[in-house]
Amino acid sequence: MKTLKLVDCLLKDVPRRLDSERPEGSEGSFVAVFSESVSSGKFCGLASPADKAAHPGWIYADLVEHHTAHVLSFKSSVAHALREMDQWKVDALPVLDQKGGFIGLVTRTCIMRALLQQESRLLRETHRLNQEIVHDKEELASWTFRLSSLHEASRTLLRVLSHTSLEADLLQHGIEALTQLLQARYGAIGIMDGKGELLSFHHTGMTEQQVADIGSFPEGRGLLGVVIREDTVLRLPELSRDPRSAGFPPGHPVMHSLLAVPISHGGKVYGRIYLCEKWEGKEFIEEDELLAKSFANSLSMVLENAREMREMQQAQQHLDYLAHFDVLTGLPNRGLIEDRLRQVLANSQRHGRKMALMFIDLDNFKGVNDTYGHAAGDELLKALAGVLMNALREGDTVARLGGDEFIILLPEVDSVQDVATVAEKIVVAVREPIRLPKSDHETCVTVSVGISMFPEDGHTPESLMSRADVAMYHAKSVGKNAFRFFTTSQNLAVQQRLRLEFHLRQALARGELFLEYQPQIDIQSGRIVGFEALLRWANEELGLVAPLEFIPVAEETGVIIPIGAWVLHRACRQAGEWRRQGYFLKVAVNVSAWQIHHDGEFFNTLKQCLTESGIPGEALELEITESLMIQKTEATLGLLEQIRGLGIRFAMDDFGTGYSSLSYLKQLPLAVVKIDREFICHIIHDPNDAAIVAAILAMTQHLGLRVVAEGVETQEQVDFLREHGCQEVQGYYYGPPVSASDFAASWLNFMLSGKYAAEM
Repeated sequence: MKTLKLVDCLLKDVPRRLDSERPEGSEGSFVAVFSESVSSGKFCGLASPADKAAHPGWIYADLVEHHTAHVLSFKSSVAHALREMDQWKVDALPVLDQKGGFIGLVTRTCIMRALLQQESRLLRETHRLNQEIVHDKEELASWTFRLSSLHEASRTLLRVLSHTSLEADLLQHGIEALTQLLQARYGAIGIMDGKGELLSFHHTGMTEQQVADIGSFPEGRGLLGVVIREDTVLRLPELSRDPRSAGFPPGHPVMHSLLAVPISHGGKVYGRIYLCEKWEGKEFIEEDELLAKSFANSLSMVLENAREMREMQQAQQHLDYLAHFDVLTGLPNRGLIEDRLRQVLANSQRHGRKMALMFIDLDNFKGVNDTYGHAAGDELLKALAGVLMNALREGDTVARLGGDEFIILLPEVDSVQDVATVAEKIVVAVREPIRLPKSDHETCVTVSVGISMFPEDGHTPESLMSRADVAMYHAKSVGKNAFRFFTTSQNLAVQQRLRLEFHLRQALARGELFLEYQPQIDIQSGRIVGFEALLRWANEELGLVAPLEFIPVAEETGVIIPIGAWVLHRACRQAGEWRRQGYFLKVAVNVSAWQIHHDGEFFNTLKQCLTESGIPGEALELEITESLMIQKTEATLGLLEQIRGLGIRFAMDDFGTGYSSLSYLKQLPLAVVKIDREFICHIIHDPNDAAIVAAILAMTQHLGLRVVAEGVETQEQVDFLREHGCQEVQGYYYGPPVSASDFAASWLNFMLSGKYAAEM
């Protein structure tokens, strides 16, 4: 055991503070004080809780300078450290490395803990050594005992059998013990299956290399086959003299003497045991045969008992299966799903989570039975069970209640929309044609799905199941092939969302999407320097849909990828047209994180937009949000760097509304920060918003980032932003977003009149 050193007693996680800081009220531990930097600065001393309590309000520099700084070298011994503490009447001392750098703190408590741990290790090592001595003594006693009485050794083997289950370790331990007792070099047990094939083979006495050279094991041919077929014992002093000595693989170690006994009971042979090559060239004797037969007989009884127990277990398992599972489909039955529902409900109530229950009924199932027969109906139900299981998420459960009724348990859901997504997937999946091989038919069916949710629709299994059943009948009453929620409000919300998704998928093809443009103004000169392209959607049935309503749906469905590509092409083309007219304006386009993460052609789309429109990369600005960082990967950051290589700049949109905006400023290749309108609208009357905006402007100036303030509506806001160094603004004070033609008619005419000048 190594000597305890000072470095083994260090308290390393010591709070570090600059000498210019003041202690906080909640800080009750020793503090290491540094100048300039807590990571690489000079160590100034140690501030104890008593120092901070005695001098409230002092900065750390004063606390560590009002008394002598005592330190220890990392080479100091534990005894030296304790003497120093006694001499200087302190309970803790800092420890420095060879360069004078602080590496940790040592206290009397740390030293005592380390000494106790060392003592514990010494006790454990002593205990282990004592156990080894006891083990060695037991081994010697056991060996003497086995050599002195083969009869007692046989009883030992029987005790092993009586306390071991029928597993591979039983057979392995058994052949090892028997081989040692009979002083044989090699031994093996082979267990046969009901067809006489080798089921398992366990051996001892051979090295791993010998096992590898053999490649396969004796399978019951030759002499070993005689033992099994004739249920007889063979004891041969010289194996090679028997004409039946075949059946051992070529790589098997050389054998001379052999003892082989069958493992049999009541005329049934389960396998055989063979041992060969006694130590010192001796022959197997009658006592060896008796012991081997005794062991084989005991083993056969264990095997027979195991077979009977296995049959009983299988029968019990079958009864349990019938009690909890549907025989036709293999799904959980009503009893099991009700039990699981109670468990899920208890867990949901305990943790305050939502859950959902779906009641599913096959539409017009009677028609299938009447047309194709009940066998085809059974085929259909089994096929439907597979369709339902494939449509579920991991952790969901589907069960058959009986007839053509099924139930699905969704144990954890975040929202009504999550449940609607699963229900829609089920309805769509079932509509696919189902092949019935045995009946040689293909049929198409639909289902009606009723949904209840916890806690909105009930708190008991009975209430949730009954209300899901009611909702299912409501789904049938409105035309079948549909799903319905129990409550009207949920039903309306889901249907509205599905209607929105339906129209959005066709919006691009129908030409319902268009762009509006809002100018971005240089706040100092009043000149137009660019414009932001804003996506709009007008649908004949839904009217004008707000972006906050349809953009999340577009992202969830993946429609955002073609829509986003269309926006980029249209905005760049418009910027190119205006540049050819002499208006050199930059264009800002909002880009979804979904496009960057999931659109494999996003980079090529950008290159194509620049090429077709004729604008340089510097004229395109992509506005991204902090949601991009949720799935941040090296591949994502690499793509952003590739895009920046085209000259395209990135702007952080809605800055300040997320949780980690400051860290993103250094992680993303940003050139622009856009202050969210939420902060701008109250900067004149709310000191907090004014302070936040002023801080953002000061910080971004130091970082070399351009700032655009959104939502500017008054002259007072413009004056505040100009005074604090904001470069660009946009908002209704200058004008709302307008179409390309209105933008050209108003803003570009202003530029021609000389009131505004374009950024060249």
